Amino acid sequence: MKLSQNMREALVKEIRFAANKMKNSPKITDKMYFFSAVYGMLQRVFNFEYDPELVFIHQVIHQAFDTINNRVNMGIQRDVPSTIPDDLFAKLEACLFELADKIESNKKSYEILEKIANIGYVTIGNGLYLNIKGDLKI
Repeated sequence: MKLSQNMREALVKEIRFAANKMKNSPKITDKMYFFSAVYGMLQRVFNFEYDPELVFIHQVIHQAFDTINNRVNMGIQRDVPSTIPDDLFAKLEACLFELADKIESNKKSYEILEKIANIGYVTIGNGLYLNIKGDLKI
């Protein structure tokens, strides 16, 4: 990915900051708030230094955020369990740390983005079904 060293360092720092805040936040709504910072930072970066891989990363993370956020909000609005796997946020946080490592070392991000996409997918009906069935592991 073509990024200046300064922009790469800023992006990695922000992703790690957001992941750490998620990890240390007990409330799901706070975790979601910090998760949203990741795609926000990605967009700011590619507004200055465009790279197609950055857009791909942004799209996957934004879609995962929207999907998870919809499930979280559904549970809050209806005052019912949100049917989110217990380890979802721990796995998501680990993926964000791994993504930061990939960006820092200028390695391709496809495999980690695949994991993030699956984490988001497990929060919708069919994804949860596949997870319960054992076919979709996060």
